[in-house]
Amino acid sequence: MEPMGEFRLHALAINEVRDVFGADDVLAAKLRSWALEAFPTPAQPDRHVGRNHLFRRARRRPHIVMHRAGSPTERTADDLLEGRFVAPNELVKSWRVLDLWLEKLSWGTLTTSCTRREYDALEFELARAGVPSYLGLNRLFGGDPQIPLRPAPGMRVGYSRASHVEATCTALDRAIPYLSDDNAQSIRTLVDFLERFPSWYDEARAAGRPRPDLIILRHEDPATLAVVPSVSTPGSNVLPTRSAS
Repeated sequence: MEPMGEFRLHALAINEVRDVFGADDVLAAKLRSWALEAFPTPAQPDRHVGRNHLFRRARRRPHIVMHRAGSPTERTADDLLEGRFVAPNELVKSWRVLDLWLEKLSWGTLTTSCTRREYDALEFELARAGVPSYLGLNRLFGGDPQIPLRPAPGMRVGYSRASHVEATCTALDRAIPYLSDDNAQSIRTLVDFLERFPSWYDEARAAGRPRPDLIILRHEDPATLAVVPSVSTPGSNVLPTRSAS
């Protein structure tokens, strides 16, 4: 069976993403607190029995911290915040932390699952419905965010400027009547998410923040995820699942 991949779409200005790397003290403190809450690292006491076996007093070493295999650590967050080089074997953990931060910072997040075959079939049907390639899914998801953290193997990262999001949303909406039922529902889910961008522009302006762009994390192989997403059943929509705002 073909593996089920995952898309994570975040409504967040690209400059706010880049600001994470080399974050100022205020932002860094906020990001560290989110990482610690999501990926706690409890101390594991190291007990050493004394020579007097009648009392067997134990000495604790609270500085010894035990991490679950594959779980991000404080060093993972520090490397991101300092913009340091991340070793290949640390990329998945680093993306797990960064994805958490993107969701916390974003105005909204959409999570979707599909196989590569389903995705290609959807893109092909959109082209047949009259959507030009420069407004298709590959273009929407394909911009280079130009951030220090490179993708993990089997993963792609992209973004689209706010203006391109608006144009693509209009083109996809017009194509819906010409799509098969399953694909129409899938694109409707995506369009519903993209149509929220204008309201987020207003919220961002009121908050003194830049208007959001679209940030995309695409896991073509579930093995790149620290936690494998749930697999939808055959015949489910290409773009179902959940959104957060």
